[in-house]
Amino acid sequence: MVNMYKTVSGLLGLWWALHPIQPSLAQGAFKDCAQCPGMMIVSAGTFEMGSRAEENVREESPERYITWESPVHSVRIPKSFAVGVSEVTRGEFGAFVSETNHLANTCDIAKGNDWERRADKSWRDPDFVQDDRHPVVCVDWHDAKAYAQWLAVKTGKPYRLLSEAEWEYITRGGTSTARFWGDGRDGACQYANVPDQTHTATTGNQANTFSCQDGFAFTSPAKSFAANAFGLYDTIGNVWEWVEDCFQDSYIGAPDGGSAWKPDPNCQYHVARGGSWNPRLATQLRAAARGRVTTMLKNSNLGFRIALTLEPK
Repeated sequence: MVNMYKTVSGLLGLWWALHPIQPSLAQGAFKDCAQCPGMMIVSAGTFEMGSRAEENVREESPERYITWESPVHSVRIPKSFAVGVSEVTRGEFGAFVSETNHLANTCDIAKGNDWERRADKSWRDPDFVQDDRHPVVCVDWHDAKAYAQWLAVKTGKPYRLLSEAEWEYITRGGTSTARFWGDGRDGACQYANVPDQTHTATTGNQANTFSCQDGFAFTSPAKSFAANAFGLYDTIGNVWEWVEDCFQDSYIGAPDGGSAWKPDPNCQYHVARGGSWNPRLATQLRAAARGRVTTMLKNSNLGFRIALTLEPK
């Protein structure tokens, strides 16, 4: 089985060498310290946020998700900002825990389409094999915020979580399709770690899985697939990503300037974005899809990405 995964990964690497997506909108990469995440500067711009009726019909979205993604509205990102090239990795989160003694214990482990709370599992052991290159999981919204605050103190720069609008902007990468590579599910395994036939072969779970193979049953190492046009990896799939905003049931009254909507550490639900390796919400592996997640949830398909406000030179 391991050899099969290596073969698939090798073929994917060859495919990308021959058919790369050029990160034409990327403005420059940097890293503020050896243990800090790699960052990419993305340009200001305007985009249409949300999903249209034809996307919801094609994806067979449940009614409440259609409401959550409506109405489509124009959002202006007024200034360039920096965003993590990939999701925060287990190694990067481990450096934070080592320096601060931050406690991030327990985890909800996927069991088919259900979850099991396990006191003996955590970001160090989410019940499947990871190494330090994989995205950290089993972290709640407060863990993600604590990591961002640690980075801010460590570097003297205003590191933070992305707003929901910023997240959709960087995930679309200048496109208006459901995913940065197009509208359909076909070929998804060439672009992202999705709930695929590798997952089915490993777990026996066939519900809602994609009909392709990406070579990973659970998380994949960061940057295993192609970057979008902003030079960012794993914006769709691999793990869900916490953002700053409290969850709202629709976009009625949403800010149009890219800022977080009602950011409140005490709200019951925050927003997560991007979908993951887990098939439970396979229809949500889209740029417009939104997850309503209990702020204290720690599960094995939920992580985060970091952002940085750029200070004037």
